[in-house]
Formats: sequence, C-alpha cells, structure tokens
Amino acid sequence: MGEEQTINLGDYTKTDWTLLLHDRIITHFTIHEGTKLTIGRSEEADISIDNTAISRLHASLELKNGVHFLTDLRSTNGTTVNGERITGTVPITPNDTITIGKFRLVPEHVAGEQASKSYSTAMDIDDQTVFVSAASRQPLRPQPQQGGPADYKLVVIDGKSSPKEISLKGKSSVKIGKDSTCDVVVNGFLVAKAQCFVVGRKDKFFVVPQSSWTATKLNEVSIKDEHLLRKGDTIDVRGVKIRFE
Repeated sequence: MGEEQTINLGDYTKTDWTLLLHDRIITHFTIHEGTKLTIGRSEEADISIDNTAISRLHASLELKNGVHFLTDLRSTNGTTVNGERITGTVPITPNDTITIGKFRLVPEHVAGEQASKSYSTAMDIDDQTVFVSAASRQPLRPQPQQGGPADYKLVVIDGKSSPKEISLKGKSSVKIGKDSTCDVVVNGFLVAKAQCFVVGRKDKFFVVPQSSWTATKLNEVSIKDEHLLRKGDTIDVRGVKIRFE
C-alpha cells in the first residue's frame, strides 16, 4: 500500500468533488471559497440527482475559510459522516466517509482511484437504480429543449391525485405513486409507493411500470414492460387517469 496522502484544504480556494453510486461516477462538481452548493432531487438544487433516495433538497456543502461544512437539510434518507447520521451542520475533511442517501461523496482524486471510468445518469426505480446513457458523461440537470418533449405534459383527467397537471419540460423522469416524494401522488388501496415512471429519452417519453399489487394500465390495457407514449395516451392507476399531452 502507498503512503497515505493528506490534503490541507486551507491551501485551496476551490476543491473538486465526485458523487458515486456503487463505485460508478454520477457527477463531478467544483466548490469555490465562500460558496454553498445544495444537493437534491429538485431541479432547483445546484447539484441535481434524479434518484428517489435523494430528497428534493437533501444536503448542502459550503467552503468557508478553507474548511468544508456539510449540512443535512432534514432529508428523508439522511446524510452520514463516518457512519453517523448528522443533524444540522458539521465540518468535514477529505478523509471522512460521507454518504448522501445511497450516494458517496468523495474528493475527485479519490474517485479516480475507486470508480469505474464510465459516467452514469441515475434514476431510482423502486429499490433498484437504472443507469441511462453510461457511455459518456452527461449532465444530470436536464437541459431545456426546443419543441419535442419540452412541450409535453401529464394531465389528470379523472380521479383524485396531486397535482392535476405537470409539465415534462426539462425533466428526465416523473415518478407516479402514493409516496409523498412522488411528482404525481396517487392514493388508493394497493397502489405502490412508486407505481410507475414516465421517462424521457432523447426526443421520446416512455411509461415504465413497477412491481405493484394493482396494475398500471396504458389505454385500458395492463402493462408490465415499458411502452412508448404518444400524445393522447392515457395512463390508468387504480381509476386515476393521466393523459399524456
């Protein structure tokens, strides 16, 4: 084993960090002296991660006077430092073991030693994570597009759910189910926490059903595999009808 290397954060006005999932690189980011970055599932987060293990605003990282401060923002799945779940703000060093939900936060030079060289965009499907476009590094924050999927939306036309309408502009996935973290919350007996996902790939959207006691239907037909969505298609979850427009 080589000699352990220690970095004095006070020598730097910026540092580079990497988020890993199962030793796969999800994204890199740089934090500068005097700045604070938020990490979360929301598009409003500075570091946006499309994964349901991450709260909409999960944690923040600040670099102040050469020292890093990590804050848990009352997340559901927690933030840990060296195996201990934190509350509020704690100082961290590059030698600490840090997890944010299912993800590990490590200095970039450490990630290069531990991770595979492929980059992945992570979308959580129930308890499994599906990697999309792993061949090359891609930004996690969806980029606005002109025309095509940027103009699509989901509209509830029958049944009770919240919200009644959601735009797909700039989104790579929308989670539908009864869990409070879902983008479209559908309550009902036997509805799964994550009943299905609407997933954007290039210029198309697909409905991806999940394991559940109640079927996800597309145009009145029960489906078990992903299907391409066309304008006017209706997704049915326990009597709640959601039209793809």
